[in-house]
This record gives sequence, C-alpha cells and structure tokens, in this order.
Amino acid sequence: MVIEDYVSFEIAKLLKEKEFDEECRARYDCNGVLHYEKYPIEASGAETHNSILCPTIQMAMKWLREVHNIAIDTEWEHLWYAYVKPMTANPTEDDYCQRFSAKYEEAVELAIKYCLESLI
Repeated sequence: MVIEDYVSFEIAKLLKEKEFDEECRARYDCNGVLHYEKYPIEASGAETHNSILCPTIQMAMKWLREVHNIAIDTEWEHLWYAYVKPMTANPTEDDYCQRFSAKYEEAVELAIKYCLESLI
C-alpha cells in the first residue's frame, strides 16, 4: 500500500470526531503508527484495538459527498487545486467556498480538513 493513499493521523482523528464509521483496511494506533489489516475493520473493531480507522483519501471524499453533500473537485494547473463546494442542483462559481493548491494528496487533504473543521 502507498501511504499517500491514506489520510493522515490528524485527519483520521477528525473523521472519528465527526462519526466516520465506514469499514477500512488500515488503522492508526494511539501513537499515530499506521497498520494495514488483511480484513476490513469496522468502527467497533477499531475501538477494540484502541485505534482509529484510517480510510483512503478517496473514501473520505466519498463519505463527505454521500453523508454531508460536500464535494471536493480537483484540477491541474501547474499545481493541483482542490475545490470544496456544497452539492447543489446547479452549482455556480459562487458555490466554491475554498481552494487549496499543492501536491495532489496535500491539496485534497487540506480540503478534507477544511470540511471537517469548518463545514460539519
């Protein structure tokens, strides 16, 4: 597994606070060490191991979309840009409430963090 595919320990903790409870194949222990599992872990399984579920970046984005109606779009212009917007029937430029630029994973993670801290 590629570590960049997974959210950081900080984001995993924020997701837990916001009641993310999807099955994951990775978890962070209480020291922030990432552990990969052979079988999916449910939220109750993570609690048993005194750890925090660690979804992939894409899983976190899907959860924000499906549970909270917040989309994160990306675009390439010499850097990756991640845009956060509420999902509305006819989105306009004004619906985009935040923009982050960096390496792809960093831009998306900043967008996820913004959603968890400011929108939910």
